[in-house]
Amino acid sequence: MRLRKITWLPARPWLGAQRVHIRPSRAGLAFAALLLALWIAAVNYHLGLGYALTYFAAACAIADMLFASRNLAGLALAAAPGPSVFAGGHASFSLRLINRSPRARHALRVEVAGSAATPQLAAPLADIAVHAETTVTIGAAAPQRGWLAAPPVRLSCNFPLGLFYAWCHWQPEARVLVYPRPEAAAPPLPLPAGMAQMASQQASATGGTLELAGVRAYQPGDPLQRLAWRQIARHDGEHLFSKQFQPAADARTGAAQGRIVLEHAALTALPPEARLSRLAAWVLEAERRNLPYGLRLGALDLAPDLGASHRDACLRALALHDLPASQAAP
Repeated sequence: MRLRKITWLPARPWLGAQRVHIRPSRAGLAFAALLLALWIAAVNYHLGLGYALTYFAAACAIADMLFASRNLAGLALAAAPGPSVFAGGHASFSLRLINRSPRARHALRVEVAGSAATPQLAAPLADIAVHAETTVTIGAAAPQRGWLAAPPVRLSCNFPLGLFYAWCHWQPEARVLVYPRPEAAAPPLPLPAGMAQMASQQASATGGTLELAGVRAYQPGDPLQRLAWRQIARHDGEHLFSKQFQPAADARTGAAQGRIVLEHAALTALPPEARLSRLAAWVLEAERRNLPYGLRLGALDLAPDLGASHRDACLRALALHDLPASQAAP
């Protein structure tokens, strides 16, 4: 037997009756066997009431088939992407089911096609009132960075009697940007080399106390008493780190003067994807600590700044770095 290839519906389809597939359900097959038994009994025993009951039940089954098909036919579909996620997480997509007809729709199910073994990806049953719409959310795994297209979904129902199963397939045209997975135990931020000396001079001039501003990779000339032993032990002594201080009374000024530039080219010892993961972790850490940071990624040079839009711009650049043009296009 040759299987017919599935034809996916366009991104904003209107479901005509010719696009809806229908077949008997298990309950429908059992009901058909019951009808056959009733008809045989009516023929053998010449039961007029048996004929009437058989034909009435068959008429109900035919009506159920028509109602199941009409419950899907005429719907309009639209999709919208959810928020960006990090690799290894789950992306969400919002699917709108729009009912422009004067009849209500009942017990609609939207689920990711081929996800019968993963019920967490399936949406609950949805009802749509007359001239109304409803929104359901589906999820998809985001294993790697870049653009993630919405998975194909199956819209189905067995309303009203459950004797027939009607369905159609839909490929939503929506994408979610997947950021690189941040490194779990990333080294401390690469703070500017002159930040500690500048902070010390300010503290001496003002007589103020110093507070810890961060930790950076050890550089020749750093005082030994400022070695960050906890971070060194965390990396099994493979790397040395120095504590960086700034005046406690002028923390904001110190942070502004110690702007960080995260350079992709400085991480040549790491594999390509590991570089992006470390830079993503540093972007989140710098944003959390309110330290202005910039990003140098190939020909891209983002000036130091702060804020959600700057963070998203840096993560977007990391997500699309070195991807083929067809995958990097928005």
